[in-house]
Amino acid sequence: MNAAFREVMPRRTTASLAFSSPESAMLNIRLMFVALVWGVNFSVVKFAIADFHPLGFTVVRFALAALFLIVVMLADQVPLAIERQDRFSIIRLGFLGITLYNILFMYGLKLTTAADSALLISLSPLFGALISAATGKERLTVRIGAGLALATAGVVLVIGSHHGDPNASSSDVAGDLLTLCATLTWALYTISAKPLLEKYSAVKVTAYSFASGSLLLLPMSVNGLMSERWSSVSALSWTAMAFASFIAAGVAYVFWYQGVKDIGITRTMVYHYLMPFAALLFAAVALGEQITLLQCIGGAGILSGVYLVQKK
Repeated sequence: MNAAFREVMPRRTTASLAFSSPESAMLNIRLMFVALVWGVNFSVVKFAIADFHPLGFTVVRFALAALFLIVVMLADQVPLAIERQDRFSIIRLGFLGITLYNILFMYGLKLTTAADSALLISLSPLFGALISAATGKERLTVRIGAGLALATAGVVLVIGSHHGDPNASSSDVAGDLLTLCATLTWALYTISAKPLLEKYSAVKVTAYSFASGSLLLLPMSVNGLMSERWSSVSALSWTAMAFASFIAAGVAYVFWYQGVKDIGITRTMVYHYLMPFAALLFAAVALGEQITLLQCIGGAGILSGVYLVQKK
């Protein structure tokens, strides 16, 4: 099992990676696995927070995932030390990707559907491209502008698509807007990890960002943890907790960061395109959520807009 968490290939430039090489093929399989797992995880978490307090669930989930990854590092004899000048960057990464992202994501998911949440989270590559343009790393072209307009139209349709009724309730709209803010936070989280991944393994960056983010989230979760009726939580909800902690967090985040490290931010974030389809189908089957025509059209608009932005 430990070998699965080691770096999937030696350090190379992006240009040297080819889909035909065994190492690159394995990385792409792992990133497709991440997209599938995260797509399913929307419904898993939606199911679990019917029993758990949202923030209490999140703290326990990422604390368990951090412990899991630290055990993996110890088993692989990976040095645990982080250089002093990088400790604040790790804490900031944990705040963005675990504390802030999950506050927005969990409460957004509680108010909206798992399918809508997955579609809106798929905007993160678009936000990543816009951040790159704003920071001068990428020029804002007509193609990117067209992609932004198309994806924005898709978001409007998704927000107005609840149960086939264009007039969404205030809680539905609030959930979608919170999820959009989470999407922006996720893009910042992925971009901020790149410098750390130049120095440390994906397992180490992931473990410490989980640990620091969980600690920062703990003060806001105390009431939820204290009021939780742990004995009344169903076995299925505990199973959902285990899946969300060890597979969707512990394994999938490591694979994601290995992609960021080895093939770059943009090429890794492309795999977010696959996530909504898995989420829509699983939400319909597992949670009985209705997939509406407006939702499908809006989702197609979002994905088409993101594709335009990413297309070379």
